[in-house]
Amino acid sequence: MEPKSPRHIFSITDFREGRALDFNYVYESYYDTIYIFAYNLIGHEADAQDITTDTFVKLWRLHANFESFQNIKAFLYITCRNGCMDYFRQIRKEREAIPEIIYLQRIDELATSEMIDAEVFTELGKLIEKLPFKCRTIFKLIYNDNLSTSEVAGKLNISNQNVLNQKARAIHILHGALVQKLYLPLSLPLLIMLFIIPG
Repeated sequence: MEPKSPRHIFSITDFREGRALDFNYVYESYYDTIYIFAYNLIGHEADAQDITTDTFVKLWRLHANFESFQNIKAFLYITCRNGCMDYFRQIRKEREAIPEIIYLQRIDELATSEMIDAEVFTELGKLIEKLPFKCRTIFKLIYNDNLSTSEVAGKLNISNQNVLNQKARAIHILHGALVQKLYLPLSLPLLIMLFIIPG
């Protein structure tokens, strides 16, 4: 049985033809009911309103396809239910994506860090080559060849103190150059490593 009201008698024929009065009649008759149905399913007011509105938008787009008011009523409930199911699927998808998003962010951070380190090491290599000859020679023997202070002293026939002085000078020069080029905030691990060169 088709609904009736003192103001308007619903006509499925007029509804199928896109008559606004008949669509508005359905909207006013069932909006609150469909909204409550959606809200009871998902428990969120704003999203329930969105799902309800979307349900009636779909009804309007398909207005020419309905044979009876009962078909319209069934469509509203089924479409709203499907909208709620899609809502839950999207929430689950977003929640499942959180670990992947965190992982991708971490990968991006690591990649950025690797690029910075590569840039710093490249610059460091250039700076080492610009050190004074004796200072550069001692630094390379310690840093590149991993020789101890006494081993370098024996190899170059100089005192241990001379080696320590030249190592400290090299570190001081390199440290100052890196700070000047604004690499200090980006290369703290590298600078720490320079200061604890075995010797």
